[in-house]
Amino acid sequence: MKKFLFGLLTGLCVTFGAFNASANETPLPTFDKTRTAIVITDPQKDFLDKSGKLYGLVAPNMEKLGTIKNIETLMKTAKSQGLALAVDPLVYTKLDINWDQAGALQAQLLEMKALYSDTLDPAELVGTGADFYEPFKKYINDGKTIVVAPHKMYGPESNDLIYQLRAHGIDTVVLGGLVANLCVDSHMRALMENGFKVYVVKDAVAAPGEEAYNAALVNYGMIANGVLTTAQATQALK
Repeated sequence: MKKFLFGLLTGLCVTFGAFNASANETPLPTFDKTRTAIVITDPQKDFLDKSGKLYGLVAPNMEKLGTIKNIETLMKTAKSQGLALAVDPLVYTKLDINWDQAGALQAQLLEMKALYSDTLDPAELVGTGADFYEPFKKYINDGKTIVVAPHKMYGPESNDLIYQLRAHGIDTVVLGGLVANLCVDSHMRALMENGFKVYVVKDAVAAPGEEAYNAALVNYGMIANGVLTTAQATQALK
């Protein structure tokens, strides 16, 4: 039985891996711009800035994919095409440091004070690892972007993202951000579970290594409504 299940899962992974590889051959989706949002998870200094505490973990994958440029392209597309743009950061504060039920990775992040600010006061966030990546601030801080309350684990279950999207009449999400196999994956799952259509942009994400990235791609192919490149997403959103 174990061999049968292993073989079945391996076959599924190969099948969906092939699906992702042949994404260029599939028709582009049609989006209703009034009901579609581009959602970016964790566009923050600790991940994206060379001085960030977590930059080294994802830098090789980001460089290979062109992640930073591609996330910016999605943000520009949202602004130029009149789409909703939402950003969902991960922020820890001093109120979180003494959690006694933190998961393995959470405990490490809390110990090293990654994505950390003493409080959520915007003035105190500036310049910390939890602050938004500086080149993205012109898109995020324009008074039109939906900036939701920070999530604390990986998905949006602990914040107001889903409420905000529904309140703005959104039913379809084009998703990118950090980290591919953690927060992006978890957001994809939560949004799908809540009835949204989700299209993941596979080169506007990054993971800590090829193995983690490839694992994320398999999950995207199995769960999301579609897996696109940045070029495909921007073309479909014109």
